[in-house]
This record gives sequence, structure tokens and C-alpha cells, in this order.
Amino acid sequence: MLTIEKLEEFGVDTKEGLTRCMNKETFYFRMITMGLSNDSFEKLDAAIKENNLDEAFEAAHALKGVLGNLALTPIYKPLSEMTEMLRAKKTADYAAMYKPIMEMRNQLLEMIKS
Repeated sequence: MLTIEKLEEFGVDTKEGLTRCMNKETFYFRMITMGLSNDSFEKLDAAIKENNLDEAFEAAHALKGVLGNLALTPIYKPLSEMTEMLRAKKTADYAAMYKPIMEMRNQLLEMIKS
């Protein structure tokens, strides 16, 4: 079960996230569930595998906004760095950068399910 305490242990800035969700915990949890279920995660994965930096940027940028609004800092920070690298079309091992992001996403999804 998702709790404020679990999110804080994970490194989430729950105070900011709750503020953006009108301090309604149930609403915040619902938005987190929706944000982590965003299909842009899969779009980003596919674009990285295809080495399509334009599509990867679009997906990463969309996720950056969602995750930032929810204050999911542990995922937001590395995704934000990746987004800026994609914006600049820098050569990088994006798959390696994306792997820990997906691992953290999956950890949060497990918290929701349990």
C-alpha cells in the first residue's frame, strides 16, 4: 500500500507533491498511479531502442512534466538530465540511463500494488 512515509523513504518530496494536489492525499496517490502508468514510459523505451532521439525527447519531455508535478524526485532528476541531453541530441548510452529510471518506476508501482 502506498503511504506518504514510503514515498518519503523513497526520496519523494511529498510536501511539494501534496501541495500541487490541493493537499488531498487520496488524489495525490491517484495522480501518482496515473503518472507511473503513463504510456510515455513505453514510448521512450521504444524510441531509445530505435535510436530515434526526436521521439525519445518528446516522450522524455512529457514524462518530465508529469513526474515533476508529482515531485517524484528520484525519477524526475535523472529523467530531466536525459531530457536535456536528448534536446541537445547528444550521443549517449540512453538505454543505460533509462534502466535505473524504469527500475525506480517499477519499485513505486510495486508499492502501489502491495
